[in-house]
Amino acid sequence: MLNTTQLSVRIAAVQGAYGVRLATYATQVSPRSLEAFLGHDPRSRYWKRLDPELMAIYSQLQRTTTADRLRSIQNYIRKRFSALAIVCGAFPAISVAVTRPLRFQPYGDGNDLAGAGTLHLDMSRSNARVVLDGLARTSGVIELVELANDERLTDEERQALNRLLDEFTLPVVIFAPREGDKPLTIVELRQLFADFNFKQTSISPSTAISMDSSDIHISAAKRLGDTKVVKDNGGVEIGRASLGSKSTALVVQQNLLKFVRAAAEGDRFVEAKTNVEKLEPRLTEENVEEFVAKAARFLENMAEVMGQQRFTDTKNAIHLSGPGWSALGVIFYDLDAALQVADLDSMAREIGKIDWQRDAPFWADAMRWKEVRGVKTLTFIGGGFESRQTIRRKVHEHLGTWTLLQKKLSGDTSSGVTAHAA
Repeated sequence: MLNTTQLSVRIAAVQGAYGVRLATYATQVSPRSLEAFLGHDPRSRYWKRLDPELMAIYSQLQRTTTADRLRSIQNYIRKRFSALAIVCGAFPAISVAVTRPLRFQPYGDGNDLAGAGTLHLDMSRSNARVVLDGLARTSGVIELVELANDERLTDEERQALNRLLDEFTLPVVIFAPREGDKPLTIVELRQLFADFNFKQTSISPSTAISMDSSDIHISAAKRLGDTKVVKDNGGVEIGRASLGSKSTALVVQQNLLKFVRAAAEGDRFVEAKTNVEKLEPRLTEENVEEFVAKAARFLENMAEVMGQQRFTDTKNAIHLSGPGWSALGVIFYDLDAALQVADLDSMAREIGKIDWQRDAPFWADAMRWKEVRGVKTLTFIGGGFESRQTIRRKVHEHLGTWTLLQKKLSGDTSSGVTAHAA
């Protein structure tokens, strides 16, 4: 009988268990070792290169990772894992399913289910390792490892990236059958994937926004909330999606963030999820103070013309609705960034002359009566996107800048870019 050697690596790990079927092993993997640890490149664009069984597992279980998502993850790593990071960052543990049972040797004489020891990871191709949760994070890290050796970068850029890769490790939790049990089936893998990705309950966007201290747009929204024009007119309500019936606040933080994201980056960025960062934002740490001051002055000029009672009418004023805050932000961007108007203050004052009440004749063609929870309510025709675009168009028509803006957005700048209030 021939002696055979099973290819395996020894890994320091902490053992755990879920019932009689699953064992877990928590460990750390360096960025450069991640692909070798998995035994394959899990990036979605390379799935067709995998063994048919492994390709079928990924195709059934996982979603493809977009290029924008990969760039966003790489930016997060560079911004938050560096020794120069202002705010620390981290990834949740990557979850990897291993189809066959693994041998584990606990330190000492203990036989407890939970404890530290040495994991013998079978590295053979027959023992598939599949990313169940964290595929985008895994793919983004592998992209950075490749980039660190890219000859198109300068020596200085490669050295900086290699230093970054040495400054973090990735927590990994392996899910495998208990020793002596049968391998995991595709049905079990699919169920684990569903459990991890679809049966979790995320915190609300309003709560996440109130807790985030690193996002530049959230930071700007918090600073804008501390300005005189916002504080003196009711301030910001934190951690809620909408103002309650007894609230005296001017705006919820979530809507103020919509205004900031629109004002800083334009209409397209409004449609992006709140947890998505723009790859090359107009708003940066260097210009955030200037941006907040200009945005506050824009609101101040509106408020001064409108008067406090009309400016703070959260029950009936269109500009204080969700679409209203977004539209005001887009209009600010249109005037400041796209048209580069000579006198933004005058434009804001002109906007303040509009009657922003829902039942004002100015909005008659944009509103309709609708029953909401048993109460007849005057609301916009169409959803959030349509409402924002309607407000945007009508305000620009009032300012006399709508035609000029359309020419600018279509690339026709022959009419110039200096607009004047009507």
